[in-house]
Amino acid sequence: MLESLFESYWYWFSLAALLLLLEIIVPGIFLLWLGIGAGFVGAFLFVFPQAGIAWQLFALIVSISTAVALGLKWQKKILKIQPATLNLGLEGYLERTAVVSQAFNQGRGRVSIDDSSFPAVCTGGEPLEIGQTVVIVATKEASFVVAAKQI
Repeated sequence: MLESLFESYWYWFSLAALLLLLEIIVPGIFLLWLGIGAGFVGAFLFVFPQAGIAWQLFALIVSISTAVALGLKWQKKILKIQPATLNLGLEGYLERTAVVSQAFNQGRGRVSIDDSSFPAVCTGGEPLEIGQTVVIVATKEASFVVAAKQI
């Protein structure tokens, strides 16, 4: 009875489709690798229809392992290209451009960025006026350290 499940590649393709559908419904990325592996075994059985259960299970193990390894490699590549910016706090604003929203008095004022206003300290002694563009160069306590943007 159980052997009849392993006779047709359609069972593997159906299992792959079911696992990939479950991955969409219940995201967790783990079912993705199982679904890719089951799809590969379906393709393997399509090419080699006389493959026994042992060969199919071996192909499943190899395909899931390969899919996981390639997925991890791809994920590392993506993280190198686009580093995470979530939960960085004020450090996430470094090297961005802001606009002075409150004139600087004695080196202190406020800047606006992303529809928010933040306290800031000026690196040079130059006065910064409302509407002037500045660059955020560092953070100090709960404030930005800004410098006038050179044109």
